[in-house]
Amino acid sequence: MLLLIGACGKSAQFPLHVWLPDAMEGPSPVSALIHAATMVTAGVYMIARCMPLFVVSPPAQDVVAVIGAFTALLAALIALTQFDLKRVLAYSTISQIGYMFLGMGVATAAGAASGMFHLFTHAFFKALLFLAAGSVMHAMGNVIDMRRFGGLRKIMPTTYATFFIGALALSGAPFFSGFFSKDAIIAAVWQKSQALHGGGATFYLVLMISALVTALLTAFYTFRAFFMTFHGEERVPPEAGHHAHESPPSMTGPLIALAVMAALVGGACFWTGAFDNFLLNAPSLAAFGPEVEHGPHVAAEGEHGSHVWLGILSGFIALVGIGAAAFLYLGDEREILALSRSMQFRNSPRLRAISPYQLSSHKFFFDELYYALLVRPFELLSRMAYWIDNRLVDGLVNLVGRAPPALGWVARSLQGGLVQFYALAMVLGVLILIVARLWAAG
Repeated sequence: MLLLIGACGKSAQFPLHVWLPDAMEGPSPVSALIHAATMVTAGVYMIARCMPLFVVSPPAQDVVAVIGAFTALLAALIALTQFDLKRVLAYSTISQIGYMFLGMGVATAAGAASGMFHLFTHAFFKALLFLAAGSVMHAMGNVIDMRRFGGLRKIMPTTYATFFIGALALSGAPFFSGFFSKDAIIAAVWQKSQALHGGGATFYLVLMISALVTALLTAFYTFRAFFMTFHGEERVPPEAGHHAHESPPSMTGPLIALAVMAALVGGACFWTGAFDNFLLNAPSLAAFGPEVEHGPHVAAEGEHGSHVWLGILSGFIALVGIGAAAFLYLGDEREILALSRSMQFRNSPRLRAISPYQLSSHKFFFDELYYALLVRPFELLSRMAYWIDNRLVDGLVNLVGRAPPALGWVARSLQGGLVQFYALAMVLGVLILIVARLWAAG
């Protein structure tokens, strides 16, 4: 469980997820590396390598699965109402890593390998989307608010095409990379529910339904961002200098390379089994014993039927999400305005603050909650510590430092160089001694 807490902090999973959206404020290439490959997904990799420990701890397995499924759904709900293009992708990263945690929480060879497979495919399409967002930001004069630009498909055709491929892969559209890896995780959860009975089966069935709902939301918010950025009326912010243009080849070249990988690498690994054969050599999978003979990703004999219908279902859900986004953001604006008003409870001022739209746009008030429970108390504690340090500790140190000069001043005042003063002091000293003697004798 302590390993899991560390992984949650590293991979931005609930309740330690609030830092990642702010981490995307840096340059887009850095964001692409952080979110796609090198940093955030390290928690998933650690759980995969520590899988023998999680296998012998069923409660830890369940917590990993629950945190993954809940975080995936929570981040997807928040991404629905964000207008910062890179922030939408940041919450998408949190959600997709939640899928990976869900696969790890299944604690089977198929679950662990599907989580690592999604980590692998996610690196390509998420890096592609972040770099494409950086291309848009470059052309728009560093403006990244989707409400301030639109209709960029003619201005930036290469960025448009590559972002479209990345959006399809992230949404889990059939035959793109995200489709194969996300479907593998859902299939692993389904297989685990079928292998159990009673409450265990229901538990994993609920997790699978949550994963399917998240897939629907993912497709919707991804293409919401896509349509707001590249479709509709052409709008360019003043910061772009009214001469927005496609990015240079040094920026579009990597986009094209990543788009090819995002489109093809998932299917290539799925059908050839190359990723399975690679993972079969991982020592961590030895904990599953004979199960690895079937391959960690490809289903065993007799399970392909469930894979087919789950693949059809997840592909259909992705297309429904894309279609809903197209209906709302490519059609008449009255539909999206009506939906927005209904989700904000405008007819009920008392409930407006906790309306679905307000909860999503304010990130379920986690930032405010953490500020009230953690930041504010630590600020008060630090102010108390500062007062103690400044008044008591420094005061004591300064007192010790001032004592020698004070004693020196007293001794120095006795050496004035006046003979009369010395005689007076001598007489007073003798009188004091006499009085003291008489007092002691009496």
